[in-house]
Amino acid sequence: MKKEKLKPEAYEKLKVFMGLYFDWYMARPHSSPKSHPLLVLTEFEKTSLSQAGRGLEMAINDCVEMSSDWTPGQVAEADAKFTSHGTFTLTEIRRRYSRKYLQILKRGVVRSEKEYYLLKGMVDGGSIETGATEGQQIEAMLAAYEANLIKLKRA
Repeated sequence: MKKEKLKPEAYEKLKVFMGLYFDWYMARPHSSPKSHPLLVLTEFEKTSLSQAGRGLEMAINDCVEMSSDWTPGQVAEADAKFTSHGTFTLTEIRRRYSRKYLQILKRGVVRSEKEYYLLKGMVDGGSIETGATEGQQIEAMLAAYEANLIKLKRA
């Protein structure tokens, strides 16, 4: 299965979503403006658009993970805010990236760094019970990916 390339219009909407999510739900009163994800992303765009796209999707995965324990009311409120700014809703983002999780799980193999960090974040964030069958499968997949990276570095 070939990886879908992120289309420019989707990329721009994801950038808007990520910037708003950071501003509304992550930024702290004394956060450095230089650490804003959109500024970091702009620097990546100067050198590699494909790397910027991967970084953006990894940041979106982080947003999904951080909001995983929100109540339906909190999600609905966030959806309304995102809709009023003309970007993806949190519900759309969750659905899009949850599908990715299910594909990886069904395949049983982690194929990329982005997939690795999606699964690792879910395990580390506590949204997957590590003792459960699914958690054990994910931990095995992560370990296999890490072992493969070590082999590649030694070669």
